[in-house]
Amino acid sequence: MERDGQRRFKAYGLTVSDVNPLLRLAHLGPLTPNELLHSSVLLTSAPVVSHSLNRLEAAGLVRRVPNEEDGRSVRVEITDEGRDLGAELAAQVREVQDSFFSPLSADERAVLAELLGRCLGNYLGVPPDAPVLV
Repeated sequence: MERDGQRRFKAYGLTVSDVNPLLRLAHLGPLTPNELLHSSVLLTSAPVVSHSLNRLEAAGLVRRVPNEEDGRSVRVEITDEGRDLGAELAAQVREVQDSFFSPLSADERAVLAELLGRCLGNYLGVPPDAPVLV
């Protein structure tokens, strides 16, 4: 699945590591780099997020702005161009996921999502009744 995503994202000059923060910002709005790092369950590190943000900023897809709540840090926000590209990339991600899960029926996908969600919630210490961000 990652290979297919990598191939698709390369056409946009991005890597899988770049796409995740872009989609998180499109979904969640402005975040500090640290909040961005912890907003995803994908295994990553602060240097990877920093490198991705540098690439996204150089491409004009995100911008760093002063954090009004804490003058020592910045918030990262998505640009209009980033939001437009994010919509295209989200569609690409859905295609990759649909292809990967195509052997499963809709009911099987729902059961799998429920079970994986429970395991992930347990791993992250999220209460079972907490809302899930997809």
